[in-house]
Amino acid sequence: MLLAAPPTWFADNAGQIAAFGLLALLLLTIRLVQKLALRATIVAILAALALFIYVNRVPLEACARTCECTIADRHVNVPICEPGSTS
Repeated sequence: MLLAAPPTWFADNAGQIAAFGLLALLLLTIRLVQKLALRATIVAILAALALFIYVNRVPLEACARTCECTIADRHVNVPICEPGSTS
């Protein structure tokens, strides 16, 4: 006598049920990895932007005061700029 025998419908379809379960886990894993990769990419882009701004903080301050802007070794034209204005 088997006490822990599965129902016949389950025993007959165990391979298909296992394949469906594995496919569902695969799809959930792919979605999780995709979202994680997207978030990591966004964080990396924001970190690179913050680092760029931090490295160029002195030229940005000078640009705001004198309207002569050189950022990342490139001259930048500011169309509306009044030297000495703080607004």
